[in-house]
Amino acid sequence: MTLDLSALVTAAFPTEPLPGTFWIDRVAAAGDIPGELANRFAQRRWTEVALGDWLMTGRPSTARRYLHPDAFRYYLPSLLVGVLQDVRYLDWALEALLPAGRRHRTDRTDWKEFWDGCSETQRDAIRSYLRQVRAMLGATAAPVEQHLLDELEMIWGRVR
Repeated sequence: MTLDLSALVTAAFPTEPLPGTFWIDRVAAAGDIPGELANRFAQRRWTEVALGDWLMTGRPSTARRYLHPDAFRYYLPSLLVGVLQDVRYLDWALEALLPAGRRHRTDRTDWKEFWDGCSETQRDAIRSYLRQVRAMLGATAAPVEQHLLDELEMIWGRVR
């Protein structure tokens, strides 16, 4: 199932073109985290970015504060596929699929840019990812994972 899911995500997210804009305009690209993001992500295809690269840049919510929504969306599949190889970081993949902020508001500009940039094929791949992750976890899902999956179902729709 993991290989099929990896193949589905890989097919839905092309490696070309690289994102035209890497940083959010209002964020200065200086400091430790932006430096790590630039070193590990910039000008690399998403298939060349590993879970370890994500782990060195902080949680996905941190990367989202610096990366333009197009860049975040472009590199997202590397996290989704990477987590399939090491499910200890499943919460990272789930968190990356939520709008930023504690309330996960979908009416924010950055989320709308992220969402609108996703093709329907990509949205369907993410829905399949969520559906299969839920099935894979079954009754063993920790409460935090179950809560995240429930929130994601409301946001992404048609997950079950």
